[in-house]
Amino acid sequence: MGSKKIFLFLLALWLLQASPVQSAGFGIYEWSARGNALGGTLVGRADDPSAVAFNPAGITQLEGGRVMAGVTAIAPQTKVTTPGKTTTTKDNIWLPPHAYLTYQLNDRYWLGLGIFSRFGLGTEYPDNWPGRYNVTYAGIRSISVNPNLAIKLTDDLSFAFGLEAMWFEFTQKKILLFQDIQTKLVGDSVGYGFNAAFHYKPTNWLAMGLVYKSQVEQTVKGDVTFDNPAINDTGAKGDITLPDSFTAGVMIKPMSELTLEADVVYTRWSTYDELTIEYDEPLFGISSKTTPKDWHDVWRLQFGVEYSLNELVDLRASYVYDQSPIPDEHVDYMVPANNRHLFGLGTGFHWDKWVVDLSYTYLLIEDRDVDARSADYILEGEFKNGHSHLIGLSIGYKF
Repeated sequence: MGSKKIFLFLLALWLLQASPVQSAGFGIYEWSARGNALGGTLVGRADDPSAVAFNPAGITQLEGGRVMAGVTAIAPQTKVTTPGKTTTTKDNIWLPPHAYLTYQLNDRYWLGLGIFSRFGLGTEYPDNWPGRYNVTYAGIRSISVNPNLAIKLTDDLSFAFGLEAMWFEFTQKKILLFQDIQTKLVGDSVGYGFNAAFHYKPTNWLAMGLVYKSQVEQTVKGDVTFDNPAINDTGAKGDITLPDSFTAGVMIKPMSELTLEADVVYTRWSTYDELTIEYDEPLFGISSKTTPKDWHDVWRLQFGVEYSLNELVDLRASYVYDQSPIPDEHVDYMVPANNRHLFGLGTGFHWDKWVVDLSYTYLLIEDRDVDARSADYILEGEFKNGHSHLIGLSIGYKF
């Protein structure tokens, strides 16, 4: 591997400090700039190194070795209305990056390595906002390291199996009622999972993919701290089961320059039924706190179009509908969201051994009414004007 290729890959590893974003639930699908522009419809296509994340069975289409690295800049914003006041979430830019390496061992076996983020969340409010007793900041960060082996079973059919090691961090800040003391909970853990995938391409104009990503069990351990020395800090832990998902996609090529793909993603968010935090030392006489979640299983529908303008330039567009898993009775300020619509555009430039992909996505979140729940410090109001701007960049090289 040449010095330029080594530099690109190591730079991607250095950048991989997976940051939280605003998403349906807290799943992340921004795994490459081309994937962003195509709304994630790289399950049937699966023909660049980011297939390691989207459908690793597709890497059997890649000759030799390939590397790709990049980042998506995400700027989310939501307004939360409460009686007599409207609060806008703080302006932040999150930067979840991605990096991939694929290598053809021989005519039958390929290796793939992906480093990317599957889960993330970032919501921040002013410290004095009306919902401060529920939350002032919530953040989830994760990094998955995902090696895969892909096997060409026949000329048309490929299979891949991969293992996943996921680092997961949870942070929450809020103000204690009647005391105006800020409390911060932060903890992390490492969990393990796997994935399996198929890719079938019987003709040049038709390809199909099927991908399963397993659940990942996380036991998050950390500390609860206070900005008042009169209250003792303590250790804490909590268990969370991150959901498994099934993805299926079909790509058709009605003409040599044009490809169309439609995918469905089914995510079993019902694994997130409650959040229990256990304290090493009781806080105000409480040794643990359980918050019901009862999230629903949901669908994500994706459609992407790619047109080859000439030998150097591709044009892309997409639409995604993403269901929210959060039931009305358990909605809170940590995830002030609803069903989402994503509209993507992008282009790709390729010459010699290089590829540069650019994307822009506008994410629109449907407004949502919120009923008061005094036990959780939720006030009657509404989530409205939720949106995000997403700008992606990926750079690839083949060797």
